[in-house]
Amino acid sequence: MISQNTQQIVSDIDKLLSAIKKAIPLWVLGTEEITHQSGLINIFEHHSKTNPQLTGISKKLSLLMWMQNPLDRTATQKCHELNGSSCSAPLSKLLNAILSLPQPEIPFEDLDNLLQSRDRKLIIRHLFPLLRGPDGFTWLTHCWDTLLRMGNPDIPVTALDLINWNKELIPIKQRLKAQYYFLYRPADESLSAVEKLDGNIWSLWKEYMRCELLLRTNRQKEAVECLSALWKSNVWNINWGQKLHALLNPIDTTGALNDSADVCILMYSWNNGKLIENTLKNVAESSIGNAKVFALNNGSSDNTGEVVSAAKKLFQREQYKEIQLPVNVGAPPARNWLLAEPEVRRSKWAVFLDDDVELPENWLKELLATAKHYNNPGAVGCRITSASVPTSLQSADYHLFPPGNGTSQIDGLTEHVMVFDSCRNAFDCGQFSYTRPAVHVSGCCHMLNMEAVHKCGPFDVRFNPTQFDDLERDLRASLGGYTHIYAGQLGIQHIQHSSLAKASNMRGMAQVFGNKIKLESKYSADNLNSIFSKDLTRLWADTEKKWKELAETV
Repeated sequence: MISQNTQQIVSDIDKLLSAIKKAIPLWVLGTEEITHQSGLINIFEHHSKTNPQLTGISKKLSLLMWMQNPLDRTATQKCHELNGSSCSAPLSKLLNAILSLPQPEIPFEDLDNLLQSRDRKLIIRHLFPLLRGPDGFTWLTHCWDTLLRMGNPDIPVTALDLINWNKELIPIKQRLKAQYYFLYRPADESLSAVEKLDGNIWSLWKEYMRCELLLRTNRQKEAVECLSALWKSNVWNINWGQKLHALLNPIDTTGALNDSADVCILMYSWNNGKLIENTLKNVAESSIGNAKVFALNNGSSDNTGEVVSAAKKLFQREQYKEIQLPVNVGAPPARNWLLAEPEVRRSKWAVFLDDDVELPENWLKELLATAKHYNNPGAVGCRITSASVPTSLQSADYHLFPPGNGTSQIDGLTEHVMVFDSCRNAFDCGQFSYTRPAVHVSGCCHMLNMEAVHKCGPFDVRFNPTQFDDLERDLRASLGGYTHIYAGQLGIQHIQHSSLAKASNMRGMAQVFGNKIKLESKYSADNLNSIFSKDLTRLWADTEKKWKELAETV
């Protein structure tokens, strides 16, 4: 029996969601990523003038945006603009102190070149003296994120200690050090650093990070209590609500491998012998039941062929098959070659793995259990992170913007296929550890429903050698009536970067642009509007259902 108080909470949340849905339907895409947050803040601020139900969301979202990006001056200005007269005295003092700092002219281009070199000795020699100087804080605002990503635990913390911190800015140092601890130190040490932060300044960030660190120290009950309290006062936060619902309603993996004989695990590799050897061992050591494993050597000139051949010793008899191609046919044809194998064509699921991934023991269970929970969708993918410290997100919860909603990246080309990359290489703080419908899932680890492949076709070989081939297939399957599921409760570590991230030279960028032009030519605005509209409808149905369940439970 639901109490009267609970009924009122459910009703209030339903009214709030209805107001948001009517005014800001794209809110449902997520509340992470600073440029998306900035846009949402402006829209909420505009609509709150005529809709009292939306009042306050822009203020809280601007607080969160700044707390996540305390060195970003634009975020600081927006937070001060919306909260300056109503925030706590310590927060107001800190915001004023940051905004009153002088803005010296600094040759950031030279700094960028130095940071891109990733040369530890050069950075120490040239950057560290600047951090000690009178403009040290300004230099730090531009280089802190890069210093964290270098993977050297000594450089960021040393940089913090070199700054001549004004007394008013000490809370910034404490916040940055807590972030450093989260990325480089054990979870129990990180939790201690986070809990020491002033809650009058860092309230939202502190409580969310505390929740995540409680999870990482195996204190789930406390973590759920913490996140429940945070969500109840911030029901506007999509990511927190999705994460809380996932914690309270985990995907049941019981018996997930009962039908594993209907699964084929597919890999292909070109000149990556060492990495695919590690991945094959990883697959063999994980729980895959009776799934078949296929590995294709894509015309390599290194020892990949030998590695693929020797891998049969890792698996049961007749569970593994090697395929040796004399030339590199590219990624889409290699995938299609694997899909054309008779056993694969007869299977129910085909799981593609990149040749350079680190897998948790239960990875296949999670994919199969998610597929069962969502009634056998067209594809299931997962959260992809870097394999090195600090852990950053490479792929997560992908959706489309409506055609025309975005800025073209190629001069002279009007782009309509605008993918909302909600994680944007952010550090993995558990903010995408949830499961819900998606337009596209990462090709690094994705499980395809072979029914969708038979009906909608395999990968388009025109996207050789790679880039956008997995996205194009997902768009085609979406038009064919298939849904896709992002299973963010499962994280896969990817040793190398994505093919898009690795396209750093002129030839690589030309391939990216060429394939983007091909992608644009395949889908009309009507096609994309159809995909976007159906996805948005699914996202709202998913959110409304989950928020109602949370209101009745929390």
